[in-house]
Amino acid sequence: MNGSSTTLIEIGYETLLSSGKTGWTDLHDRITAENDERKRAELRRKSVTADYFISGANAISRTGEIVACDMSGSRVGAWPFGAGHLILVCGINKIVPTLEDALRRIREYAYPLEDARARKAYGIPSQIGKCVILANEKVEGRVTLILIDESLGY
Repeated sequence: MNGSSTTLIEIGYETLLSSGKTGWTDLHDRITAENDERKRAELRRKSVTADYFISGANAISRTGEIVACDMSGSRVGAWPFGAGHLILVCGINKIVPTLEDALRRIREYAYPLEDARARKAYGIPSQIGKCVILANEKVEGRVTLILIDESLGY
């Protein structure tokens, strides 16, 4: 499963996934294809326990925290525990000095851009609904952070 991420779009991940050439089971396609709202919600809940969950982050602090927020929690729900393996792909533009700076980056930079995108894409505003601060992971090898030496996403 993957969480919606501008970074993943920019690096071509979503194009690759939709090509059908990966051999991977794409849970996102199953969810969006479901017309029954109740069943779709159940699939979303189950998707955060995927063996592999790929996402971006909103901020990475030099003090060791990785932070992400979204409106519904469908992206960040896998982060703290649910996903067997969490793979986070981020541009170096997400790096800030402290956790406080990370939260400020989300409020003052990432959220306004996401809100504009949501209004254009869905006709509704976004909001900071659910936030996760990932720090001190106890399960060795569960989280992989891939830093790309570019400015990606927001």
